[in-house]
Amino acid sequence: MAERKKDMSEYELPDKQKKALDNWITLNILPQKTPEKPYASYALKLLFEESPDGFFITNPQFKEAMIRCGFSPVNKNKLNWDFRVSLKSPDLKKSK
Repeated sequence: MAERKKDMSEYELPDKQKKALDNWITLNILPQKTPEKPYASYALKLLFEESPDGFFITNPQFKEAMIRCGFSPVNKNKLNWDFRVSLKSPDLKKSK
């Protein structure tokens, strides 16, 4: 049986979607220096998907976007990366 190629769509997004996702992160997620309450990549991904301009993305696509936007994960060895995100972030306030 031939080895299956890794699905590029797991990581790659069309440029238009990449820009929309990066823009949403930049406008809605604020960085926090102290690790008071980190937010998991999967939870943040769901916030994006539920936003007015959101669309379905994979967790790896979201994690890559967070890196592009200057966020560093607390621990890259976990499946869902935790990010230091301010509780004052606009979309986090709406979700409470």
